[in-house]
Amino acid sequence: MSVDLEWLMLAVLLSVRIAAATAFTAVLGPTTLPGPVRVLLAAGLGLLLAGATDVRAPPIDSVISLAVAAVREVLIGAALGAGFLLAYAATQVAGRVLDTQMGFGVANLFNPSTGTLSPLTGTVLGMAAVSIFLAMNGHHVLIRALALSVETSPPGYDGPMLAWRNLIPQAGIMFVYGLALAAPMMSALLLTDIALAIFSRSMPQLNVFVLGFALKIIFGLAGLAMSIRLAESVFTGLFTTTFRLWERTAAGS
Repeated sequence: MSVDLEWLMLAVLLSVRIAAATAFTAVLGPTTLPGPVRVLLAAGLGLLLAGATDVRAPPIDSVISLAVAAVREVLIGAALGAGFLLAYAATQVAGRVLDTQMGFGVANLFNPSTGTLSPLTGTVLGMAAVSIFLAMNGHHVLIRALALSVETSPPGYDGPMLAWRNLIPQAGIMFVYGLALAAPMMSALLLTDIALAIFSRSMPQLNVFVLGFALKIIFGLAGLAMSIRLAESVFTGLFTTTFRLWERTAAGS
């Protein structure tokens, strides 16, 4: 049995690119799947892409050239994966703002998607974001972007890499959509603060400070429940910008 070493080298380099891209997605992140599963997934997709493309492997004549090619693949994959990471971060921005306003600022949960402590409301919004991302077939869009990146920036290509400059406006979109997610609940909490201020002036004997904690939690959670339908359109717009970012980045434009 003979093995095409050139094809095998292409598959290995593409697997490195895919592993770097999926490491930044909340669904296939570094802590949600066991290590062997992540390796097999990246290797399987790398083999499929290597067999479906006409790109040839770069000439590897030393360990240094192999390391340089692997580092370049990591950077290309990270550029694609960072697009989803910035979109996911919008939920954490909204969650941090809402937790501070609702009194959940010290109630953090361990988020397995990022491996860090996340705001309580941000964790809920993050789970909803991942569900909508999968419902929009975002994982299919990522695979198509990876396939397009192989054509525009094949392994060993000496030209410019993917357009990293596209990530800069995406970082601004993170704050815009994060504010859009938090806006309905922030409005409800603002009205609650105004009502408490009126009560404190009309009934000075009322302990507004203690009552405010309970009321802000109640109205904040109620606003969160009522704004779920509105949040769906925000998530759709957020991931639509992510898909466009993947297309531009993979195409090198």
